[in-house]
Amino acid sequence: MKTTRLYTLLAVLMVFGSEAFGQEWEWNYSTPERTYSGFIEAHELMDGRIIATGAFRDENSCGTRVSPHPVLLALDADGTELAFVHYYKDGYFAYSPYVLENESSEVYALMAYSPDHDTCSFNYFTNFEPVTDHCILGLYKLNDDLSIAESHEFEIPIDTFEWRSEDNHFYPYNCGQAQIYSCFVDDDGSIVGAYYKAVSYVGDESRGYDSTVFFRMDFEGNLLQRKSYCGNVRCGVIPDLVYQRQHIVKADSLYLHYGLIYDVIAGEYNLAYLDHDFNLVRSRCFRHPSQVHPFAGNITFQNFNAVRNRQGRTYLTSSVVEMQDEYCCVLYEYNDDINGSGGNAPIVRYLERKTTGHTYDFPTVFSGVSLLDDNTFYFAYALDEGSYYNRDSWVVIERLTPEFDTISTLFYGQRDRICNTSQTVAATRDGGLIFVTGITGLDGNKFGCSILKFPAEAFVGIEEAHASGLKVAIAYPNPGKDVLNIRTGLRDAWVEVYDMNGRLVHNQEITDNITSINAGNWSSGAYVWKVMADGREAECGKWIKE
Repeated sequence: MKTTRLYTLLAVLMVFGSEAFGQEWEWNYSTPERTYSGFIEAHELMDGRIIATGAFRDENSCGTRVSPHPVLLALDADGTELAFVHYYKDGYFAYSPYVLENESSEVYALMAYSPDHDTCSFNYFTNFEPVTDHCILGLYKLNDDLSIAESHEFEIPIDTFEWRSEDNHFYPYNCGQAQIYSCFVDDDGSIVGAYYKAVSYVGDESRGYDSTVFFRMDFEGNLLQRKSYCGNVRCGVIPDLVYQRQHIVKADSLYLHYGLIYDVIAGEYNLAYLDHDFNLVRSRCFRHPSQVHPFAGNITFQNFNAVRNRQGRTYLTSSVVEMQDEYCCVLYEYNDDINGSGGNAPIVRYLERKTTGHTYDFPTVFSGVSLLDDNTFYFAYALDEGSYYNRDSWVVIERLTPEFDTISTLFYGQRDRICNTSQTVAATRDGGLIFVTGITGLDGNKFGCSILKFPAEAFVGIEEAHASGLKVAIAYPNPGKDVLNIRTGLRDAWVEVYDMNGRLVHNQEITDNITSINAGNWSSGAYVWKVMADGREAECGKWIKE
């Protein structure tokens, strides 16, 4: 039998007392009860340090949801904590910052601060009349200890009207605010980004429309260009799980902007081609194949992230919300050639990753695809049934070729059925992998995150994967009822199932990513499953039939 070689890694989630396995290093953070704090992304700098970005919410006395503020963490190449800094600004709140590095290896943070109207937060405006009338776009040069060495701030005029009534359970998200949702360093060394500006939400009262603003600035803090596109919606809310992390990719002389759920650039089209002055050159649609329009009917895109390789291929990860709240993790390659015909950007290929039946398969909330130098890439998502059905929860990372052929698929699940979420997967220059993951206890009272680094050696075979605490196959749902699913990237393999007396009750060849086994006639209780490859056991585990 021949098995698929394992050249990638599912970054392991180990926190709340679980021991380390073979990963290179692990950094853990456990938050106070129900504060929803955590890190979102991790960046490898040219000097080998890792900078993690996050949005933290402090404890409060009047509710569980308070305004976030940005946080940065610096780790040495060996995972040693170097600095951990909160960036409060009196009277403002902000989401996770962007980390940028210039040609001189100087490190900067880009943040957008919005007025904080949340009376549950220690940071809110105590005097609401008059309230500030602007947000702040800030570029901050950082020292090695992440302290601010230079500060460059710009005021962004915004509608900050607040609506309070007995029927309105007020959150700061109902007020006007601005949020950066894309940012990168262009080939000429300038910073290119975009922020979304929302008006205050006051029921049916019209206060204008939300808008998208593109900008270019240099590392000296000079704002070189700005161009705004007014939309036709009044969201009044900026869902931070939707609008991060990267919606803009560069294609030769153009920028390609993959639109937001609330499109504000080109009417019904959600792929905008912009020149270097941010003028709209052309609009098209990117769509899910099963729908005429991605926002029509019972399906929407959300949580997506776009990257483009040196060969001009654009990859987009997304969750697709289908009927009855089913979630599908999807990886797309679009043909976004501006000279192509038609109003739709053709899909070259795509992958859907979901379980059978009703499921909650959440992809990475932020960066779900990471390119390697050889043009292969990682595709990351989470099988998140645990938080809904008291079942095992798994995080998945696939290593794929540019044509979406599977090189390997690896899994990790937290002990004690802690719900895992995949935040960021990032390939490193040495061939390793950095992974950021959030965790939630099934009792709803454990929150935290882990940042992990795995060596390149973890990617080369089944034994190396196991040494790093990874699995090459999983069984789900666990516990389950009438169907046992075996999920694996192994080929030329088969699965065997035994009862607790050691009797073989099922034997089946594996021919796809998911092998479904009818367990309807089996007695309730525990079973042992084994995936066999190359004439030996590749993975095993216990499955409970309810």
